[in-house]
Amino acid sequence: MQYRMIMAASMALGVANAMPANPQVTSAPKASLAKRAQPEASGSSVLDAVMTIAAGQSFDGGNYMYDRGVSCTGQDEGGDSDAVFILEAGASLSNVIIGPNQIEGVHCNGGCTLTNVWWDAVCEDAFSIKLQEAGETTTINGGGATGADDKVIQHNGGGTVIINDFTVSDFGKLYRSCGNCDDMPERHVQISGGSASSGDILVGINSNMGDTASISGMTVTNVDEECVDFEGVTDGSEPEKVGTCDASGSGSSSGSASSAVATPAATTAASESTPVVSDDQSTDDDEESNDDDEESNDDDEESGDDDEEESGDDDEEESGDDDEDEDDD
Repeated sequence: MQYRMIMAASMALGVANAMPANPQVTSAPKASLAKRAQPEASGSSVLDAVMTIAAGQSFDGGNYMYDRGVSCTGQDEGGDSDAVFILEAGASLSNVIIGPNQIEGVHCNGGCTLTNVWWDAVCEDAFSIKLQEAGETTTINGGGATGADDKVIQHNGGGTVIINDFTVSDFGKLYRSCGNCDDMPERHVQISGGSASSGDILVGINSNMGDTASISGMTVTNVDEECVDFEGVTDGSEPEKVGTCDASGSGSSSGSASSAVATPAATTAASESTPVVSDDQSTDDDEESNDDDEESNDDDEESGDDDEEESGDDDEEESGDDDEDEDDD
């Protein structure tokens, strides 16, 4: 009996020892949203000098990673010679990954088009619109960027920048209209679709210079402010933040901007279905209303009802006060 008990205990101990211990699972570090969306590079190329795409020409990089083989210098601003690509007026760049070993990213000299251009690690800026006339538009389709200490897209020229389905994460500002350039034309930005995560400011504009911004359909997560208004200056001093701006593109407002999904862009022009009432028509309506009140008072006097007459007078005075309030608004 004792032998059987010893054998049973030994067998149980052997089975327990044979069973593997529960594995300890360690979560892999999460890559940024832009890193996860960025395509794998099909190869790499280190440029000895900036590559210039001639006016009206296109360059398809075939998902190669391009950089300059130099260390990022942080927020020390470089020049054209420090860029990886320069796009002359009307040029296009597509299917390119800008590598981490560079300073100035991509420069545009007006009316450029970027398609599926990615920045593996932003240095000073990712994309700078250096020159652009008022009627020109630069368009960014797809692509993305991560790791910008400050700005991703810097708009120095005039005109419009359209950003479609862009993915950005770990950034200071996705878009910034220059706040202290020598030339301060109106600048406009339109953002549609895409996603932004872990950033400070989605858009920064200078409404005192006529800038506007519109944002629609973009998923925004952990971004402190959606649209910030700055006081643009021409004396070279640092522009100051003056409030938040209307993401529908029509000016500034005080208070905090929502960090949730961006507000859909609103049309700045009046809707065709909305009647427009002129001041003359409004005055005619007031006079007609006064005539009706006088008619009512005449009826009250004819009926000899003093109480109703007194009530009619009160209504007329109150209606007059309301009309004055509407004029003030």
